[in-house]
Amino acid sequence: MTLKKFLLFISLFYFQFIFSQDIEFNVFSIPDSLTQNANSVVRFDETNIELVSSKKMTITYKKAITILNKFGDGSSRLRINYDSSNKIKSLKAYVYNSFGVEIKDLKKKDFKDRSVADGFSLFNDGRYLYYNHVPIAYPYTIYYEYEIESSNTAFIPPWFLFDAYNQSIVHSNFTINFPDDIKIQKVEKNFDNFKIVSIKNLNSINYQVNGIKAVSYEQLSPSFYDIFPWVRMATNKFRLEGVDGTADNWQEFGKWMYDHLISSRMALPESTKLIVSQLVEGVDDPIERAKIIYKYVQNKTRYISVQVGIGGWMPMLASDVDRLNYGDCKALTNYTKSLMDAANVESYYTAVNADDPKLNMEKDVISVQGNHVILNLPTDTGDIWLECTSQIDPFGYQGTFTDDRDVLVITPDGGKIKHTGIYEDNNSYQKTLANYKLSSNGNLEGNVKISTSGIQYRKHFHLEKKPERDINMHYKSDYWPYINNLTIDSYTFSNNKDSIIFNEELKIKATDYSTFSGDRMLFILNAFNRVSSIPKRYRNRKLPLEIVRGFIDSDDFEIVLPDDFTIEAIPDNIKIENKFGSYQFSVEKLSDTKLKYARTFFLKKGIYPPSDYKSYRNFRKQIVKLDKTKIVLIKK
Repeated sequence: MTLKKFLLFISLFYFQFIFSQDIEFNVFSIPDSLTQNANSVVRFDETNIELVSSKKMTITYKKAITILNKFGDGSSRLRINYDSSNKIKSLKAYVYNSFGVEIKDLKKKDFKDRSVADGFSLFNDGRYLYYNHVPIAYPYTIYYEYEIESSNTAFIPPWFLFDAYNQSIVHSNFTINFPDDIKIQKVEKNFDNFKIVSIKNLNSINYQVNGIKAVSYEQLSPSFYDIFPWVRMATNKFRLEGVDGTADNWQEFGKWMYDHLISSRMALPESTKLIVSQLVEGVDDPIERAKIIYKYVQNKTRYISVQVGIGGWMPMLASDVDRLNYGDCKALTNYTKSLMDAANVESYYTAVNADDPKLNMEKDVISVQGNHVILNLPTDTGDIWLECTSQIDPFGYQGTFTDDRDVLVITPDGGKIKHTGIYEDNNSYQKTLANYKLSSNGNLEGNVKISTSGIQYRKHFHLEKKPERDINMHYKSDYWPYINNLTIDSYTFSNNKDSIIFNEELKIKATDYSTFSGDRMLFILNAFNRVSSIPKRYRNRKLPLEIVRGFIDSDDFEIVLPDDFTIEAIPDNIKIENKFGSYQFSVEKLSDTKLKYARTFFLKKGIYPPSDYKSYRNFRKQIVKLDKTKIVLIKK
């Protein structure tokens, strides 16, 4: 008898004669194929949504998940959000050991009851119940079921098959039932590689899966949302915090949002309108007027969250923001729009899924989407997008927060889906100019100038607001960790917000930069911009490779050598070109004691099949090696 069969026999005996309990949570009954590469196993996951009407919805969740090791613990954590419109009607949960024996019957007192306030919220009536099991042994299983009754039908809970990598599924079931007078819109994502049974009837939609193996995380894979199956739904009739709505297309939905959530919130005091007219007096160019208004908002206001009832979607009154000098993204965007209106600048309130990973508005699901609001300025040369919560971002700069995604622009005539700005690979550059001198004892002393733009600007421009200690730590630990004994003698920053270019100028020195072997001195040519990390190796890559954003680095260094050494050999020039980009460097002898080192690294964004990963890894491996190219000097 195998060990597994023996343990299964013991567990069955243990259940039947000692505890007489259900054996469905016995971990030994999980098929071997579902424990391979798995940190957790979903035994069953059942979601049932009863859309009673456009004004009432009941959601029932039942889930049992077995945690195999400490890496799966995150999937056992239970959080249930509630507020005055979403009420918890019932809740029970249990924890079982590996034999399926109940070891804990969770009561409500075992759950922490917390406000969802994020530390920035002035008002927030949302709360949540939270339970985090602290295991004494693995595996264990947690089972819970609860029911939510909601008067908000503007949000149909989405269905996600997985909630983590390295998770397998024994059974999952999602059902929504709806009345005859309601039409369901839906979008199904990433179904192709998974055996999902879909049953669609006149008044119900059902998805079922059985026996799905775990998918292991792989470095540089596309977003979780681009790999695993999920479904988003919406209704053409809905209610949001007591406000009824209907929409069969984005124009109608945007019109509903404008009429019910925005239009009544834009009025400004006459005194503020007078200030605006004075600020833009004599400025004919609408973009220049917009820049003046944007700077005014940045200097005047600060971000703070307000999320009470419909305030979770409706902005504060512009007059209140004007008086109080604060607001959340909705309030500050609406306030900025109101000021733009007063300055005769066309602009529109815009909903967006912000931050990474990049998520689009799902065009086929007409619903309240997005987690953030920005401002759209249509111009003759293209759209400008303003982040109204930032006091430091340049006018029109999006960075990685809202770039390259579909958004909902809300106008008085209705909604429009637009795409935000894209930072092209060539425009996200970093240029490093440097000259450094080596002494006879191997010390380095030099001047460095770094200019960044596009996506790379985001990584640098925050430096100007940092204290000296943090700036020194940035260069020593983060930016040039490979330069031992580094000292930053001085630094200056210049932030050109019109061109969106950040400039850094530094004077630095480092002892023992070079190494010695007898009468030879060896040093790495690339002192200031090395690639040091190599993507992880996979023997059998399963997932695609995604380079989310591309960039170009250009480096030119002039190197002064010590007078008492001569060059033994100069490395050959190198040039590599492939589908992922290009890399090249050259070394030119300007005199017996002076060299010029030039380097360019260009990386293209793109999605590539798993079979390309090895080639990409080799490309990066080559760069790491070439960036450590040494030159040898010999004592005269």
